[in-house]
Amino acid sequence: MPPSYEHSQIKELMEENRKLLEENNGLLRKIHRNALFGFWLRLFWYIFLIGLPFALYFYFLEPYFAALGSSYEVFSTGIQEIPGWKQFNAAIDNFKAHTGE
Repeated sequence: MPPSYEHSQIKELMEENRKLLEENNGLLRKIHRNALFGFWLRLFWYIFLIGLPFALYFYFLEPYFAALGSSYEVFSTGIQEIPGWKQFNAAIDNFKAHTGE
């Protein structure tokens, strides 16, 4: 084989290698970009899933619970006036004391 043939063959192989390297680099950049996007999306999703219940409670449900809490106290004092309720509570407390709860 003449040296010029080997030289042209090596040149063609190097050119093909360069094209494959450029294509590989482009694919790696896409993979990295998609992984980075996926990371931030997952992070946002988990913050949303964890933060949403707290936000719902503090901004929407807490006023209702505060109102119900005061209503529960009124309800609790009112239910103590039901005949037999004090004896029922005393029996339950006595049962808990004997069972060790």
